[in-house]
Amino acid sequence: MFALPEKMIDAVTTIERNDLITSASLRSYGLLRLRLEQPIAVLPGQFAMLKAHGIYEPLLRRAMAFYRTEPSGEGLSVEFIYQVLGRGTQALAGLERGGKVDFLGPLGNTYDLETVRGREVLLVAGGVGSPALFMLAEKLLKQDISTKLFIGGASHGDLIGLGDFTELLSRENVLCATIDGSFGEKGFVTGPLESYLQATSGQPKIIYSCGPDAMLHRVSQIAEQYDVPAQLSLEAPMGCGFGVCVGCAVAVKANCPEGFVYKKVCTDGPVFRSEELHWL
Repeated sequence: MFALPEKMIDAVTTIERNDLITSASLRSYGLLRLRLEQPIAVLPGQFAMLKAHGIYEPLLRRAMAFYRTEPSGEGLSVEFIYQVLGRGTQALAGLERGGKVDFLGPLGNTYDLETVRGREVLLVAGGVGSPALFMLAEKLLKQDISTKLFIGGASHGDLIGLGDFTELLSRENVLCATIDGSFGEKGFVTGPLESYLQATSGQPKIIYSCGPDAMLHRVSQIAEQYDVPAQLSLEAPMGCGFGVCVGCAVAVKANCPEGFVYKKVCTDGPVFRSEELHWL
């Protein structure tokens, strides 16, 4: 029998809030707030595996990044934002306040902030990748570190957490892009990112990013082009979340004939330095 990693709990939690939002593009999202009866230490970028309690189809839980946490009595309230896509998230979307959710977490690593001092931080978020950056933005703000957010989505309603980020960082520090041009610059979020790096060349920066693979690949290329260190939080399908199923393997560079080996996003990540990733 496999042992669970230390500091991780497997618990049945209670829903405090489950608000569904439908964007103009008809994509649906949920803001899920759960009550944990015991406190846990959650670091920016970490995730949990969630499933509606008592259901057996689908069998596996879904990986979701922590969005926000708040002490609640002797326990902790935790928030997640999810896109309603398949059976697992549809089951979660059907739950109401007081409902139960199977919770496994916290899982994964966190962002490395050792070299952040003296640099401007650029957060780059795409789609449902933005929740994985919100707790990081809160931490950077508390440390009085200059931070900008570049957030992109298919349309205005797909800019997940935009209001919360704007309230936290201020409007002038949030730059938006939408593919349909309904809000901010038209196109991919990597467009305004590259424009900003061109305009501020020579000023030390660091990038933290989360989003779909295609976006992260482009962010990695831009970071290399402008000699900016970048850390990428990868999105990957996961079965277990703690390294047993090997369903979330990702290629990383290695000194071997193939030029790469595989690591697990769930236990070796989800945060990786951009220069160590081998894009297939």
